[in-house]
Amino acid sequence: MSYLDNRKLPKDTRSCVGGFRYEGHKKQLRPRYAQSEIGEPFIPKFSAIASEGQKVAPPNEDWADNTTVLTGMTTDSYTMDEKIVYSPPIGRVMGRRCSRLVWLLASSILCILSVVSAPIMCSLPIIAPQVGFSMPPIQCDVDCEGLLFLMAIKTIFLVIAIGVLYWRKAMADMPRLYFARAALTFLVMFILFAFWLFYIARIMFERYDNYKYIVSYSTSLLDALLWTHYLSVVLLELRRLRSQFIVTIVRDPDGEMHTFNIGACSIQEASTEILRFYTTRFSSFNIQLDNARQTAVAKQSGMQGGTAGFKMYNIEQFGGGQETVSEVNTRALMEAAARRRIGGYAEVMQEEIDFEKRVKKRKYRLMAATEDAFSHVQNTAESGTQKVGINNQMDSLTAAQNVFTWIVRPLTKYLKTTRLQSRHPSGEVTRHIERCLTLKLSHRTFLQRFFSERIPQKEKMEESKWSVICDESVSSGVQHGTYIVLKSHNADIDCGVQLVCTVSSIPFFNLTEQAKSGSEKFSLKISNESAV
Repeated sequence: MSYLDNRKLPKDTRSCVGGFRYEGHKKQLRPRYAQSEIGEPFIPKFSAIASEGQKVAPPNEDWADNTTVLTGMTTDSYTMDEKIVYSPPIGRVMGRRCSRLVWLLASSILCILSVVSAPIMCSLPIIAPQVGFSMPPIQCDVDCEGLLFLMAIKTIFLVIAIGVLYWRKAMADMPRLYFARAALTFLVMFILFAFWLFYIARIMFERYDNYKYIVSYSTSLLDALLWTHYLSVVLLELRRLRSQFIVTIVRDPDGEMHTFNIGACSIQEASTEILRFYTTRFSSFNIQLDNARQTAVAKQSGMQGGTAGFKMYNIEQFGGGQETVSEVNTRALMEAAARRRIGGYAEVMQEEIDFEKRVKKRKYRLMAATEDAFSHVQNTAESGTQKVGINNQMDSLTAAQNVFTWIVRPLTKYLKTTRLQSRHPSGEVTRHIERCLTLKLSHRTFLQRFFSERIPQKEKMEESKWSVICDESVSSGVQHGTYIVLKSHNADIDCGVQLVCTVSSIPFFNLTEQAKSGSEKFSLKISNESAV
């Protein structure tokens, strides 16, 4: 029945509350939902008949027992939750492990061949006649012996150089081929192949009888290998020492930022340097504390889980089953969610202030209790050195247990507030107290373990799993504007951490000299106001 008719509206007894009756107004009601910029409503007009779809004739005997009217269905949901853009990497597979072992074995064999090739070349003319291969007799004069001594010295230098540069544990397992190292490997293989081919074809098969030339040829091979090693030092080590780029690192989700400089390198090499810098310079990320603070802020602002979400319903199922939402409506939903979040800034600020006050209060209580406990133990030790007949002497472990009993209550409260109780078990704390008492360290030194931004690790971490995300290939070089994201896949430490890295180049500095003239003269102006 329309409100625009002149007929009297029927009475509705459901609107009678406390003896009053609410009559309908004759003016047209405002639409409940706002219209978008293109005139498309968020939710179309409801029609139960159209939403029922295709009708099926019910059985005659029990057609009204289970009658259901379909009024709508959820089609789209928009929240402020983070959507997973990149799939997690595959775990350690057998193929990659085998390829690493093959590369290690091949490089070891190549290093051994590089070291023993020159001595074998000098020894073959002596060993060949003993195995049935005819060779002319050799004669080695003083110059030849000097070349043999020089070859031995260069061989020792080559062994030391290879051991210092290559005989060490790799810092990272890179996802792509390390181009510079692979190029140097193929260069060494080519040098060995070329020298051995010339040696077999021109010296062994032609039975060359000048042994001094053979020794000189072997020394030339050592020279080529040494120069290749110098080239590898320049390409692999010295090239990265010259600063060319500035890397800005922002840790997600807490937003801690640091910058450092790197040289010319590939993206995967830069990622390795970034992770080493992050491990040594950044503070430890406490995911338990971060989750607790986000939950508290969400409760204060009235949004559970820290998100504000809206759902779209397609009741009439218009559009032929295509469940889509226009871009304008999506933008309006996101703006509404942002306004709901920004509206609770006062509660968020108050929660942050209260948390900082609570941490400081428990921190200073712990400092006072620890200072009192350490002073009592140290005073007893000093009196024991002066008086031999003291009765309450204790060893370091018993004294540490007594100190721990004294400070366990404020320490537990502080660790619970900062969500660090799992990082500092009681046994480790007692051993730390015993060490400080034995070395006569102050209470501030003892408390620095709990107040430090670096959380001590429980055990040695053999491997840290990360993945690099970049628009370009990780084997390409770093340039201005390169955007790198390093995602952590560790279970305990750095859980849920992402490093957002932006690379910018260091500009060229154009300096000019400006001469200072010595003809400057000054005058003193005295006004009436400045006169005394």
